[in-house]
Amino acid sequence: MVFSTLPLIAAEAAINYNGEVVNVKGNFPIVGAKAPVARVTEPDFSIKTIGGKSERVQVIATVPSIDTPICSAQSKRFDDEIKQFDGVDMTVVSMDLPYADDRFCKGHGIKNISIASDFAYREVGENYGVIVTDGELKGLLIRAVFVIGKNGRVVYQEIVPNVGDEPDFKKIMQAIKTASSHN
Repeated sequence: MVFSTLPLIAAEAAINYNGEVVNVKGNFPIVGAKAPVARVTEPDFSIKTIGGKSERVQVIATVPSIDTPICSAQSKRFDDEIKQFDGVDMTVVSMDLPYADDRFCKGHGIKNISIASDFAYREVGENYGVIVTDGELKGLLIRAVFVIGKNGRVVYQEIVPNVGDEPDFKKIMQAIKTASSHN
């Protein structure tokens, strides 16, 4: 079973930020598509590869900045909720520097998810089509979630249309549960 909130396949899309429309460039991997492989930098500056085939179900959540209240609350909630799933690798990705990611993880007791940065390679932004191309947020990532089955295919994607809103946790957890039981 696959889930999707917005079957986006356009090369460019627009989202809402504080009542203004901002453009996003890239190709969103749609449900059923191969999840692109991307490198991110972890808080200790090691490189983690996400996307593609894996021995575990993967969840990639992108956020504008871990230092904002909504992104922080979303990441803390994911850390709390993901522990119910064995064998799931979740990574929250922003353009924040690894120093900020490390401070966030230590300050909030993050233990069940990875917090990583796309600043060095920018592969998540480009490969997943989640990078803002104009306005105040230019160069940052939008709020989006991709659940990837062990076979490397996207089983759920959510592009949050308003940067100030959180994703649909209930649908995401259901997609993780379904992906975990079918792969």
